[in-house]
Amino acid sequence: MKFQQYTGPVQAKGVEDTAFYRYNLLLSLNEVGGDPLHFGGTPRQFHEANARRRDAWPGAMLATATHDHKRGEDALARLNVLSGLAAEWNDQVLNWIDLNAAHRADIDGEPAPDPNDEYLFYQALLGVWPTQASQALVERGDDQPDADPAFAHVAAPELVARVRGYMTKAIKEAKVHTSWINPNEAYDRAMEQFVEKTLTGPGAGPFLAAFLPFQQIVARLGMLNSLAQVVLKAVSPGVPDFYQGTELWDLSLVDPDNRRPVDYARRERMLAALEPLLDPESSLAPDRRLAMVREMLDHW
Repeated sequence: MKFQQYTGPVQAKGVEDTAFYRYNLLLSLNEVGGDPLHFGGTPRQFHEANARRRDAWPGAMLATATHDHKRGEDALARLNVLSGLAAEWNDQVLNWIDLNAAHRADIDGEPAPDPNDEYLFYQALLGVWPTQASQALVERGDDQPDADPAFAHVAAPELVARVRGYMTKAIKEAKVHTSWINPNEAYDRAMEQFVEKTLTGPGAGPFLAAFLPFQQIVARLGMLNSLAQVVLKAVSPGVPDFYQGTELWDLSLVDPDNRRPVDYARRERMLAALEPLLDPESSLAPDRRLAMVREMLDHW
């Protein structure tokens, strides 16, 4: 009994809450219950797995998000896009590293954040960036007179706070330079300042101007991944589970970010607006239905 009581916590703290914050090759693989060394599979393997589930576990849950996920299901779907854009991703990251060189601190001759933590930051930012520009960017204030005049926006304060909180948790869970038990205040502060300077400081303009075009490509491809995932989850053998709030896009990060209150009133309003489209007895003409679907894809 004692051994069984220990195995769960050891797995969770040793793998999911330590190794998964150190091995950052592709963050969408570092999910609870996942294996960072396993890069997907073929369609045949997918169908074979479904056949086994149908025969052996037809009542098993099909979950793409839980209270304990490392990032929301749609953030994962976005990051999966990077596996098909490896060359472009490599070029983008190298460019961003150069643009943000001045934002890194020096602690005893070593960069802070270190390259591994900085690489995690760029992936996290791609995953969490809001779908609506109004939620992602705000007009640059007059308190930044030295900012790049070619870029008049900075990241919204709420987004900066969420990313800053996530990166603080990530470096402490990794336990390489700092931890909850043995904090390194200099490294913690350097990480916080790096997030703030890249997203809001006077030098944020060049980075955001380089980041956003690639982010928009990844976001749209990720949207298609998400829609395909929902369809497969709904029709594959098993019982599909839809975690609270995932009726809309879930671009959350690890807790506490993924445990923010769900705006159910907004979801009720949106569902009511969609009912004419969903009702088979609706008087909507086919071309009107098609126009509504196109509008949703254009303003997803």
